[in-house]
Amino acid sequence: MGKGRRDRAKRTGIGTDFLPHSQEVLTRNFQKAIRDSEIWPQMVAQFGEKQTEALLKQCKGELRQGLPPDEAGNDPEDF
Repeated sequence: MGKGRRDRAKRTGIGTDFLPHSQEVLTRNFQKAIRDSEIWPQMVAQFGEKQTEALLKQCKGELRQGLPPDEAGNDPEDF
């Protein structure tokens, strides 16, 4: 992408909402995985449905810079 395109994208706000959107998708997928796991019924039995849902809502996905590559060799900066 050329400098003119980058400047125009910056002015119009294109690409600025990628990080919040990706963190939201990561959070949803993470919470869904916990609900589908075998630990979910144990949590509900121990804390009750309402408190377990409240605890789950505290689990947030977070993307951070400088993380090491995963086992597939993908560096976080590649994304």
